[in-house]
Amino acid sequence: MATKNVDLTLKWLLQSESREKFIPSLGREPWITVYFDKVTENENLGIFSALIPNADVETSLSKISWDFHLEDGHLCFNKNLNYLRFGNLDDVEPFIIHRDFHGIRDSYNEMIEEFRHFHRLYHDFEKNQLIKFDDRGDETVVAKLEMDKVEVRLKEVRQFLAVKEMYLAIYFDFKRYSELILDESPQELEHKNKQDLTYYRLCASSAENFHIANYKSFSYLCGKKLIPPFPLNRCGMWPFNDKDKENYIDFIIGVDENGDSVKYSCNPDELANYFGANPDAPNYLTPVFFRREVLTKYYAHPEQYSVEDGFLRCQGLWGLKLDNNHPEYITVFLGDLASLPSDEQIYWRSYNILPEGKISKVNFDRSFQLTPAPPEQIDLMFKDRFVRFSKNWKESMGWSLFRELAESDQYLFETLRIPLTNSQAEFDSQVLALTKILIDSLNEREIVKATPVGNTEIKGISKFQQFLKAHQYPNYEQQIKFLRNLQELRSASVTHRKGDNYKKIAKAFGLKDSNRSHVLKNILVEVRDFLVSLERHFCE
Repeated sequence: MATKNVDLTLKWLLQSESREKFIPSLGREPWITVYFDKVTENENLGIFSALIPNADVETSLSKISWDFHLEDGHLCFNKNLNYLRFGNLDDVEPFIIHRDFHGIRDSYNEMIEEFRHFHRLYHDFEKNQLIKFDDRGDETVVAKLEMDKVEVRLKEVRQFLAVKEMYLAIYFDFKRYSELILDESPQELEHKNKQDLTYYRLCASSAENFHIANYKSFSYLCGKKLIPPFPLNRCGMWPFNDKDKENYIDFIIGVDENGDSVKYSCNPDELANYFGANPDAPNYLTPVFFRREVLTKYYAHPEQYSVEDGFLRCQGLWGLKLDNNHPEYITVFLGDLASLPSDEQIYWRSYNILPEGKISKVNFDRSFQLTPAPPEQIDLMFKDRFVRFSKNWKESMGWSLFRELAESDQYLFETLRIPLTNSQAEFDSQVLALTKILIDSLNEREIVKATPVGNTEIKGISKFQQFLKAHQYPNYEQQIKFLRNLQELRSASVTHRKGDNYKKIAKAFGLKDSNRSHVLKNILVEVRDFLVSLERHFCE
């Protein structure tokens, strides 16, 4: 065998990469392997882990042997019939439990329940990952569970160790087999390493000494490395995360005599109120103005956020009172901005502008007059009217005029809005949503049943036209024409390439590049008024 190949084979056999890279990197990289099982023709590699009490660290590091084994960690009774939660292991606890069912069912690995509950982890069974959600609702993968490998984020491990007052022991047991004849090598073939939180032993020998057939040599690397916890006061978990000292962002609330922006913290404890607190500070109810585009992020993720009349919520994590009835801006009271997580405050700060005018009349009535007030923005008004119309129609007629959207299409209604920008893409998406909610959802089957001598061969709008005519709905031709134009706008702008048809229908709606939001407002007004008219004719 060539000298170079002998050197490489010897280096591989003596597991140099594990001793020089893998073991030193444990606890220093973002992810840590806490379980591993790999068997090949010339390798048998295993990693396992357990939790060691702080007080037992020196005892654990006094020996190379493992404190915990794959088959450990299962409940049992001792000879005195005492119940042992993790078996007869003194104070050592499992971190990974290997579930084995003797071939009757597939074995699998699971994180201990306490770790999952501590970080409130969600198990994504499709990807077999454990996920946590931060205050903003953003996801972070904490653990990846595979049949032969389990990896966990080091940060969450050390946070858990801090409150448990324990270390995580990573045990490794690596065996390798080679055709190399060790008698040819002058290198030391037994080595122990004990330093800091690491203790392992490497030995290499002739394979015949261990009665291993088919190979000339054999090596065995066995040991452990202990991962320390974070200091408890810096673990970043409540109540040790300095939540009360959380940073609050400054927002623009006005201008000074030089025309420069005046900023102030949204920390409610530093703001004035109507009960005499902080009299020299801005009032909690000082309005802060934002560009409407601040809501783009939330409309884009309806599975996570909900933009409602006067309120923004991130599932059950947080909510923000806001004024989205203002015709040009989004306004929020300065003190209410503190309800946002810190990172979310930073996001809102990027859309903060100088105050312009006053809050909406709706917000004034609700906040200062303490009186209920219906929405004024047409998108909010339309949604409110559509819900009430659908309920009243069904109660009066016994059937629904508009079929409910499929669950996968619910977002179309939830995110329907006056475009936040003047972009063609946003305008097209709102036209598509509106036509699906109205035209595509017409309950044709019930419309035909409620129409004397109804023609089942014609299409949806034409069936609706027959229905309106049969029930003597006034000026139905005008409303039907509007619906056909709306359907044509969807077809010409969304479904097909924009061409002469789009130019023609755009002209019918008075649509230009500069007024897309205004045109959609007019469309929503037309639809809202149509629903009101239908309700008066059929439901009163």
